[in-house]
Amino acid sequence: MKRFSLGGATAAATTTNLDTPRYRHWCDPACAHEAEPEPPRRQFLRSSLGLATAGGIAGMGLGGALAGCASTAPAGPADLVLLNARIATVDPKRPRAQALAIVGEQFAAVGSDADMQRWIGPRTRVIDAQGRTVVPGLIDSHAHFIRGGLTYTQELRWDGVPSLADALVMLRDQAQRTQPPHWVQVVGGFSPYQFREKRLPTLQEINAATGDVPCFVMNLYDRAFLNRAALRVLGFDRSTPNPIGSVLEKDAAGNPTGLVVNATSLGGLVALFARVPKLSDDDQALSTQLYMREMNRLGLTSVVDAGGGGQNYPEHYSGIAKLAAERRMTLRISYNLFAQRPGQELADYQAWSQRVAPGQGDDWLRMVGAGEYILWAATDPANFGKSVTPAPAIMESKLTEVATYLVGKGWPIRMHASYDSTATRILDVLEKVNREVPMKNVRWALDHCETLSPRSMERVAAMGGRIAIQNRMSLDGEVFAQTWGREAAADAPAIGRMRAMGLPVACGTDSSRATSYNPWVSLHWLVTGKTMGDTRLNADRNLVSRDEALRMWTLEGAALTGDEARKGSIQPGKLADFALLSDDYFAVPEDDIRDITAVLTVVGGTVVHGSGSFAAQAPAVVKPLPDWLPVNVYGGYQQRRKSGMARAPGGTAMHGAGCCTGPASAPIIVGDQGNWRMSCGCAVI
Repeated sequence: MKRFSLGGATAAATTTNLDTPRYRHWCDPACAHEAEPEPPRRQFLRSSLGLATAGGIAGMGLGGALAGCASTAPAGPADLVLLNARIATVDPKRPRAQALAIVGEQFAAVGSDADMQRWIGPRTRVIDAQGRTVVPGLIDSHAHFIRGGLTYTQELRWDGVPSLADALVMLRDQAQRTQPPHWVQVVGGFSPYQFREKRLPTLQEINAATGDVPCFVMNLYDRAFLNRAALRVLGFDRSTPNPIGSVLEKDAAGNPTGLVVNATSLGGLVALFARVPKLSDDDQALSTQLYMREMNRLGLTSVVDAGGGGQNYPEHYSGIAKLAAERRMTLRISYNLFAQRPGQELADYQAWSQRVAPGQGDDWLRMVGAGEYILWAATDPANFGKSVTPAPAIMESKLTEVATYLVGKGWPIRMHASYDSTATRILDVLEKVNREVPMKNVRWALDHCETLSPRSMERVAAMGGRIAIQNRMSLDGEVFAQTWGREAAADAPAIGRMRAMGLPVACGTDSSRATSYNPWVSLHWLVTGKTMGDTRLNADRNLVSRDEALRMWTLEGAALTGDEARKGSIQPGKLADFALLSDDYFAVPEDDIRDITAVLTVVGGTVVHGSGSFAAQAPAVVKPLPDWLPVNVYGGYQQRRKSGMARAPGGTAMHGAGCCTGPASAPIIVGDQGNWRMSCGCAVI
């Protein structure tokens, strides 16, 4: 079996001289049978079945049969053995283990250190986990990865930055580095409530920090800030109309200020960002690879891509398809096709169904269905500060056409529904479709579901549907509570009731614009109910245990795309995807969950990330070009600073607890309308 290799070279393996009998079988005590020696032909066939596409092995249930034992009969020594670990398998038959063995791209054995000795041969790569916690590779069940990867290296990410003062210093310094015709761009993933100042920047502050370099800052599809230089480049003046679905703020003289606010549709903000200069195709491909490595650094091994506006098939998928064909993937991507043309959604899917079908692809890149928009009229606002405008009356008839077509073709579907009023009308249509074409024949889900009612949950369950939630409340929860009340926020979403009803619930991020891509922010929210601003909103009934949260981020995410027999837990016969963690997820204080990273990440038996004492195990990271790109200085997600002075990559001083020397030391910035101070002088280089 061929193994995927990144960059060619790997670290030297630790070896032993133990001989391993070819067909000896170690089995979990719960598994009563002994394996007989198998002919090589039968072993090959079983391995081939294990690599079948969705709808093959998943439909037969073979993966579940293999997973009942601690190992399958080996064809020889393992390629990789991990010892001295604390493994959370997410396998109910064997929830904890100490060691594992990998043959090719699959787990071959899970058990104790002693059990793994028979799998170690002269060429086996043996890794000492140093007693650290191991979890299955995390699966983000709803992200906009393909789109986000194209601009990742260009983006100045404020995810995790502790204060607005720090964010403005980063903005100022990046403006000094950025080369024309490029812009400084902050495109989401942060919340004003994560900042100590508990607010967004002002246009005055942005203009003072960026000067003559064009700058675009967007927050949660709610608003975007364009500095004076950006307005000049875009040619915005008194005659400029409002962008579609948005309001362009103008001053008393009728001139644009640079603030664009989403009124009814995020389309205007998306269209504005589309005008920001992009990198070359080759640099965008490298950007996507580096975004994968950033995901790997956080323990992610799979992402379900939810498509997006302006992300058309096949042209905007050619880049990721090329990376997959060249075996340059370090992250598994399952992707949905998102209807592109409002009013012509059925035509989109009719055309696409002639070119691609669910299940097409492999374990690295596979098409899995339609969504999260299958009809633009059947959606609701992407942020919680906006009122819900009822969908037009024609929504039901148009959605019936599209859903009937997709279900009839066997396409899984996912639909955006934050509010119960939207979900109710969607379910009216799906129940009608179900009477004509049974929905049980496809996997389908509602996404977001922050205000889904008990009655709507019952209707989803009755048709065999699933729920996919995201931690949007961790970034925008304070706004939700201000708009809809604390009582409603306590059940946004009503995770406890969903789970009590037996509904399958997977969790993801909805990154990288609406939320941060960091999965540990989401896991922290599931366990604590807290926002990034440390506001506790979720009621106790909607909190989950750490084990339950992990399951929602692994096995439930795999099940959403029909891959639960292939991945999502550490069991023999499944894809060898796992993460060795920086901290013990099950023991650290709850608020420290969001600071966890991976020190070693393995996808398909191949090490794709290593840090600290495990850095030598991983392939080198290629430096992105050109040098001025923000990712070269700041990296991606900014870890919280726990105490004292800290510095970001590249030497930029970051605000830390106890580092301020008083207001007098804060630098004075000269702005359009007078002078202002940063809140802390420690941020000056």
